Amino acid sequence: MAQPNKGRRYTLGRRLAGRSAIRGVTVLLLEDGRPIIPVENQGYIIDNSVLQKVTRSPNIYRRFDEITSRYPIFTCPPQVLEYCFSARNPKEYEELRQDVDLYTPAPIVPDQSAILDIQQALWNGGKMRAAGPVDTIIAAYAIANDLTVLCSDHDFEYIASVLDPGVLKIEYLSE
Repeated sequence: MAQPNKGRRYTLGRRLAGRSAIRGVTVLLLEDGRPIIPVENQGYIIDNSVLQKVTRSPNIYRRFDEITSRYPIFTCPPQVLEYCFSARNPKEYEELRQDVDLYTPAPIVPDQSAILDIQQALWNGGKMRAAGPVDTIIAAYAIANDLTVLCSDHDFEYIASVLDPGVLKIEYLSE
């Protein structure tokens, strides 16, 4: 398997062009590596925490490559904004924007009530500041579209912990 190109930003859109989607089974893992529950994947939303670490972490790169080879990748406006916000100059912004244009936008847009229900669950669970508004909205898109969030920070774990089990499917990747 090819190793990530160190010193170069990983461009996701070009990486996935022309690949087909295959349905499969994955296992969600707790931070210590223990399995939670198997989840049949219809697709993924890839959090910016993964995209920013994919070139420097062989573990993240390996799983990212496996997922993007087998499953459809979806986007949503807050995820795209967060990814493009990481650009360091106008040219790079244009490249990142072109990358995300190659993915499928998540077809179901969660309503305001669904988003606020997640935020309310964070309040009720004593974890209001554990996840920001962008990740809260991304979680709502994932739930509405039955997608798994691939992440490498703990924000989505905090969100999932205040929801009923299995409502938000996440796969956490450690570096």
